[in-house]
Amino acid sequence: MATYYVDAQGGSEHADGLSPESAIKDYRAIDARAGDRILFRRGGFMRDTLDTLEGEAGAPITYGAWGEGAAPIFCLSVDLGSPSDWKDEGGDVWSCTRELPGEIGNLIFDGDRCEATLRWSRDGLVAQGDFFDEAFGGREIRPEGARLLLFSKGNPATVFSGIEAAAYSSRRISKLKSHTVYEDLEFINSGVHALQGRGVDITVRRCAFRRIGGCVWSPELRVRFGNGVELWNIAEDVTVEDCVFENIYDSCVTHQGGAEVLPARRFICRRNRFDTYGMAAFEYRDRLPIDSSFTDNICERAGCGFAMRGESLPRLSEIWPEPMGHHIFLWRIKSATEGGSLLISRNRFGSAPVGAAIYSIISPEAEAQIVLRDNLYERSNPVLSVFFGGRVYTDGAAWQSRCSK
Repeated sequence: MATYYVDAQGGSEHADGLSPESAIKDYRAIDARAGDRILFRRGGFMRDTLDTLEGEAGAPITYGAWGEGAAPIFCLSVDLGSPSDWKDEGGDVWSCTRELPGEIGNLIFDGDRCEATLRWSRDGLVAQGDFFDEAFGGREIRPEGARLLLFSKGNPATVFSGIEAAAYSSRRISKLKSHTVYEDLEFINSGVHALQGRGVDITVRRCAFRRIGGCVWSPELRVRFGNGVELWNIAEDVTVEDCVFENIYDSCVTHQGGAEVLPARRFICRRNRFDTYGMAAFEYRDRLPIDSSFTDNICERAGCGFAMRGESLPRLSEIWPEPMGHHIFLWRIKSATEGGSLLISRNRFGSAPVGAAIYSIISPEAEAQIVLRDNLYERSNPVLSVFFGGRVYTDGAAWQSRCSK
């Protein structure tokens, strides 16, 4: 079992990577085996995907950090901060002159401001920061000649101190695989997902996810998408802990799937900070999990951020006109899971201006497999609510009396 050191900026293509002094430049050149650790230099910045390898039971491959300073960053946005990147189309509308890798789901201004508003036609470009991409619906395949258009009073590169275009260059920054560990890394500016995949024995700890999602899922329905950590179909012995999620278009963490979806087993989500997301901090969908828990998390500002810009509430979604923007969202679960059990405990649920702390539209039999205990519901304006058992609760005493939760 070896530890490899990667320095994308200062490493050597010819180094062996077996010490900080001989750090390797390209992590893909490493012939990693089960049990190895691949560590990226702190302070490093990579406009690249993180392509992982699968470990073995008892010997996961770890992707982490070494050195001092900020966490290594993996970023999928395109820098559009040069005046030559923009062409004046007249009427305060500017077109991007750069070649783009796919459709654009979000624009980030001045480093971290998610204040761009997606519009569905050029006619909708009427205010500073409005944007429209003629490639909407094309995903990774950008039609020849399709233009990214932005409304700006002046060349956007001189109006803003920085412009990053979150692109659909890849469906995710990193594909989740069995027997892997992610720790002390940061994932930013993906047009779709940050971590997405399937498997068993997966740990994500002390990572940060910022400005994720926004690409178009359906141009006909005008629905967008993008999650922080998405497990698809298979999720067994998965832990997400001590992470930070900020400005996620849909759900920060979710397990879902298609026809082959199996109930998650031992899916643990704990001690995370969720702040500003359009759908949910955790979205449970399709099958209720087994021996799983959501505990000791801080959840703030559900239904806020760039996911709501330009929307007439309730936000367009697959369940419209039901509201979107909850801390816990449970849906598309039509029956109980054999042996199913989900503990939601000791969480702090803060503001959810357009949604609820917990929003459940699943079967009563599945709801009966959920234990809710010792959560803190912070009253806000409007009052934080819970939708459970087909009823809306805004009063804690009534909630506890009727549901025994």
